[in-house]
Amino acid sequence: MGASAQLNNMSNKSVLSKSLQLFDLEKVDRDIFSWNGTNVGYKRIFGGQVMAQTLIAAYKTVEVEHFAHSFHSYFLRPGDMKKSITFTVDRIRDGKSFTTRSVKAIQDGEAIFNCSISFQKREKGLEHQIEMPDVPEPESLKSEQEIREEILKELNMKKEDMPMFIKQREIEMRPVEEQNYFKPERMPPYKNTWIKTDGSLPDDQIIQQAFLLYISDMGLLGAANNSVGVNFLTKNLQNASLDHAMWFHRKLSLDGWFLYSIDSPVTRNARGFSRGSIFSRDGELIASCTQEGLIRLWED
Repeated sequence: MGASAQLNNMSNKSVLSKSLQLFDLEKVDRDIFSWNGTNVGYKRIFGGQVMAQTLIAAYKTVEVEHFAHSFHSYFLRPGDMKKSITFTVDRIRDGKSFTTRSVKAIQDGEAIFNCSISFQKREKGLEHQIEMPDVPEPESLKSEQEIREEILKELNMKKEDMPMFIKQREIEMRPVEEQNYFKPERMPPYKNTWIKTDGSLPDDQIIQQAFLLYISDMGLLGAANNSVGVNFLTKNLQNASLDHAMWFHRKLSLDGWFLYSIDSPVTRNARGFSRGSIFSRDGELIASCTQEGLIRLWED
C-alpha cells in the first residue's frame, strides 16, 4: 500500500504528509519506477529524498518478509529540481536469510545516485550496544525554529528575508548544543539533537525506515562544518553530500522523541566525515549512519 493511502487521517496540508507523498512511486515496468511529483530541496534535489525513494523502489521488488538492515550509497550528480526521476532496480540476490538489491536514480539518461541495499529476515541473536549520551531532556531545550527566530530578531531581520532559514519542516528538532549561524566559530566536532515527527507516521516498517533515511541526511555534514568553523551561510562555501550509509538495528517506532547523536572524526582534503547514532528515548540504539561530504571553501 502506498504512503498516501495510509495517510487518510492526516491533513493533506501538513508538511509531514507532503513529505510522505514522496514515497509514492509509479511502476513503469517490472523493476523500473518513477517519481513525477514535486521534488524537495534547495537549488538541487535533497539527498534524503532520493535515498528514501531508492529504498522504496527496492522494497517493491522484495517479495518475502525481509527488511532492510544496511544501505550504502553515492551521490553522483546534482539532482535537477524540475525534472522527474527514474529508478532502476537490479535483483542481485534472493536468499533465505538475506536479499540484495542495487538501485540507480536517473535523470536525462544519467545516474545521479546509486546504492546497494541488503535485506534480512528477522532472527534472534547475541546482543550488545553502546549507551546513549547523557544529554538534557528535550522538554528543557528550545526548538531549532525558536533559536533561529531569536537570531533573526536579534539581528533585526524579517522572516521574509530568510525564508529557507526558518522553513517549516516535517520534524521538530531541539539541539542540545546551540549555535549562531551568523557568527560561525569552531565548535567541538559533535552535535546532539532531539527529533520528533510533526504528526504520526503510518505503522509500516517500510515507510518508517524510508522516513528515517530521509531525515538522516539532515545534520551529518553540519557536524563536520562546525568542527572547522563554517556553516551553510558561509560565503564561498561549497557543501555537498558525497556518500551515505545507514544500518537499521531494530524495528522502528518513530512516535515521540528520539536522539540523533553525531560526531565528526576528521575533516581534510576538502571532505568532512561524520558518524551518527540514533537512539529511542529509552536508550535503544535503533540505527547508525555515516556520511562524507564536500567542504570546499573557495577563495573567490
